[in-house]
Amino acid sequence: MSGPLTAVSEAIAHGAVSRADIARRAGLDPSVVDASLDHLIRMGRITTEQLSSGCPDGGCGGCPSGKADGSAGCGASAPANARGPVLLKLTRRPSARANSR
Repeated sequence: MSGPLTAVSEAIAHGAVSRADIARRAGLDPSVVDASLDHLIRMGRITTEQLSSGCPDGGCGGCPSGKADGSAGCGASAPANARGPVLLKLTRRPSARANSR
């Protein structure tokens, strides 16, 4: 049995395109996905990159990166300050061998 961090990482690696899609593919509650993504970002396992498109007319609730509670998933404090959708990119953990050089 894998934990939520693994399930979220695998969903992204297999092409999940939004937080809702990650939740569906991983079989997790959206709030668990939000917490997992935040943790993976802090760990450096996921990086975020702003996309060039603007915010949707429906605000954060209509944005694929919006959190389960309707707040901005891009790190903005409010929809008016939002940067728009972000790309979540999985990173590989450097091997212990590469760190010992």
